[in-house]
Amino acid sequence: MAQVQTQIDVLEAALKRLRKGDFQVFNELPTLLDELRSSAADLERRQQELASLYEVGQEIVSILRLDQLLESILDRAIVLVGAERGFLVLQDSAGDEEFEVAVARQFPRGGEVDDAQIEVSHGIIRRVLASREPVVTTNAQEDPRFQTSQSIIAYQIRSVLAAPLLAKTNLIGAIYVDTRFSERLFGASDMALLSALANQAAVAIELTRLYEDLQARNQELRGALRELQEAQRELIHAERMSLVGRMAAAIMHDLRNPLTTIKGYAAMLERDDLEAERRQRFSRTIVRAVDNVVLMTQEILDFVRGAGRLHRVEVQVAAIVDELSALMEHDFEEKGLTLRRELEYSGPVVVDEARMGRALYNIARNACDAMPAGGVLTITTRGDEGYVEFRLRDTGPGIPAEIREHVFEPFVTFGKPEGTGLGLAIAKKAVEDHGGSIAVEASAGQGTTLIIRIPDSKPTAS
Repeated sequence: MAQVQTQIDVLEAALKRLRKGDFQVFNELPTLLDELRSSAADLERRQQELASLYEVGQEIVSILRLDQLLESILDRAIVLVGAERGFLVLQDSAGDEEFEVAVARQFPRGGEVDDAQIEVSHGIIRRVLASREPVVTTNAQEDPRFQTSQSIIAYQIRSVLAAPLLAKTNLIGAIYVDTRFSERLFGASDMALLSALANQAAVAIELTRLYEDLQARNQELRGALRELQEAQRELIHAERMSLVGRMAAAIMHDLRNPLTTIKGYAAMLERDDLEAERRQRFSRTIVRAVDNVVLMTQEILDFVRGAGRLHRVEVQVAAIVDELSALMEHDFEEKGLTLRRELEYSGPVVVDEARMGRALYNIARNACDAMPAGGVLTITTRGDEGYVEFRLRDTGPGIPAEIREHVFEPFVTFGKPEGTGLGLAIAKKAVEDHGGSIAVEASAGQGTTLIIRIPDSKPTAS
């Protein structure tokens, strides 16, 4: 553009001279016009090249497959500078001057490019990679820089143009083009054009590599996710089967106690010398134990399903404690434990008798399992501002602080070799369904106290 402006300035100066009568300028005008026409033609060609370069840039940044991108870059480079052959090489990780030919093209005569033809450009390409600067030669046969390259002479290479592929400071490779048979000679403008294309191409290659790396990484992650999901499914299945096994064993353990009671009292009923009053008491105990088994299994099902409605009736607190004492009597005697009753309040309360009885039984059962021989479970009741409070205090080992806040969670057990870990969770749900609360007071080595508070009358809504 500066050259054109200079030539316009010279032409204007010539016109001024002509106005002043200097007719010698007529001899200079043809030369000035020819130069101006040549500069205008060069400018138009440069505009076309820049437009082509812009189109190439738009095209290559839209290609996301590396192999297609490299082929497109080289094909465009050959057409852009009017070359006959071309190679796009990628730097080898072994060193700056080591490379691999990624794409090779031979124009316009066609045909495949063999290893011997590829060998032609090694010396020049290494020079470009080492210096990270473009190289142009109008006559490679006579260029002193390449006098030692026998391949240039052997393959009749005339003009060579090569530019590095640089993304900031990262050397990716190089583009090499040459002519052998045509009169086309590369110049400085061709070098500038190829260098501009190489800059765009380097960025596109980096982005495409990053995209392919991300795609590969995503594929790896998807594969890892599938493996993880499969392992998770297998783990869940194994855990479920393990849980089923543990639950079955634990439920059988809980069933063993009332079944042992039933068996013991049923055996005593066979005695001929058994008094009628004791026979009736044993029979009632067996019925209560059977009812307890049925209730326990139903309660576990209701807990798992989240179901279970309350059937509230008015019942005496003393009767609830009497029923609990009768259920636990055989187990306490068998282990040498003592059950104490301290009933400050023994009057009425409106509750679901079966579910509240089961909640108290679960707590007492835990205490029985936790206490060594000679232990004591004390049941205390009292009325307190519209609430009835049950306290069950044992002399067992207590509960460590680290699990104290988790004792009402399902499957949490401590101090028992067997058990479902559902007893206190079921008790908590039953109490809260009554609109009450349950809490634990315990210290390691100092026993455990469970405190239940429930309204002493039926609430307006259940």
